[in-house]
Parts: sequence; structure tokens; C-alpha cells
Amino acid sequence: MTKLIINADDFGYCEAVNYGIISAHKNGIVSSTTMMANMPGVEHAISLLKEHKTLSCGVHLTLSCGKPLLTNLNTIVDDNGNFYRGITNDILKSMDLDEIYNEFCAQIERVIDFGIEICHLDSHHHVHTLTGLKPVIEKILDKYTLPIRGGFEYSMEYKKTVKLIDSFYKENVSEDYFIKILKEIQRYDVVDMMCHPAFLDDFILNSTSYAIDRTKEYKILTSGKIKKALEENNIIISNYKDI
Repeated sequence: MTKLIINADDFGYCEAVNYGIISAHKNGIVSSTTMMANMPGVEHAISLLKEHKTLSCGVHLTLSCGKPLLTNLNTIVDDNGNFYRGITNDILKSMDLDEIYNEFCAQIERVIDFGIEICHLDSHHHVHTLTGLKPVIEKILDKYTLPIRGGFEYSMEYKKTVKLIDSFYKENVSEDYFIKILKEIQRYDVVDMMCHPAFLDDFILNSTSYAIDRTKEYKILTSGKIKKALEENNIIISNYKDI
């Protein structure tokens, strides 16, 4: 038996994303989500989450989208106070890791302060998996001891690391994808599958190139055919609280 966590990233990005994730949970197979604590839809997301307590929620550590929660940062923001986009190991060399650590802690603490029981950690654009951030992530895990999504460039000696399937994206967004990947899912006892279901509003249409595809993801994630196929192959929809 495999426990499959269907985790919707980007909760809190905007209202359209929030509504899409909640609906994909109520009407589909999304079982978990992660909050972008620095984005404009976070308070709306919190209100929805408190109405739908079966959806487990973690923190989507963010270093490459929007503005940070903290002020007086010098190395991790541009001249307009926004995070840099496209974070790489080379870019990290010019950043103060203490600034990143403090900002990540602030994002986690904001979600905690809203009264949410955090179930795990992952990150926007998988920045937490970059070798250059290893000291930061190790320090974060030492402080919070939460499960974390895997996929690291480096060796992580941490028992609460969950393997990731990140291929449900762009050209792979189809019902056939789930059928083709059944055997890969069954290789694991527990595995996290990343997804990005959403509805559309003006904010998302004007802030990211990955917008229309999110509605396609939503349609597939709420398909009875997919749910049935998973059940028939002894794949149990789970979440980070149940591992």
C-alpha cells in the first residue's frame, strides 16, 4: 500500500488560487497544501482553511516571489524591495544566509500565529533543495522538527523527509499522466505529488505565466476517473499529518 500526498502549492498566492485549492480538496484528491505567508491572499486562505479543517497545511517557504515579511533586508531583495526571481546557487553566494533564515522563520511564525497547525515544509521553486541553502534548512529543521518535502541536491540526513514526484506540470497535465505514473507511485511507501490547481482572477493572470494550466490541473484533480484508478491500485490518498 502506498500513501500518496497530493499537495497543492501556492496557497495564499491570491483568492483564485485559494478557491481552486479548496474546491480541489472538497471535490477531488488534493489532501494537503502549503501556504505562501508573504503573498496578498494569505488572510483569505486562512479563513478558508479554518472552514475546511480536513485539508492539512504546511508552509511554502518563499524566496523568489513577492515581497518579504521582514524589513531592513539588504541582500535578498531588489531595489524595489521584491524578492529576486530565479534563485540559483550562484545567486545565493551574494545573499546573507542569516537574512534568509530569519525571513523563513518569519513566514513559518506568521502561519503559526494565525492558529494553524503546520504539517510540513516545502518551498516555492524548490529553493530549499539548493545546495547553497543547506545550512539554512538544517537550522530550520532543528528549530521546528517538521516533515519536509524531498528532492535535495545534497544529502539530507533527516528522517522526516518525504520523496517528491514533481512531474505533474505543464505538458504532463493530463488524465493519462496519472495512469502512466501508477507504477512509479507504487515504488514508495509515502510520496508527495506536487500540484497547482486554481481558478483564475486578474491577479494570477497578470503575475505568472503558469495560469491557464492551473485550471487544467483542477479539472484532472477533481476527476472521478483518477480517484477510481488510484483506489483500484491500492494507493491511499493521505497527508503529512498521517505519515
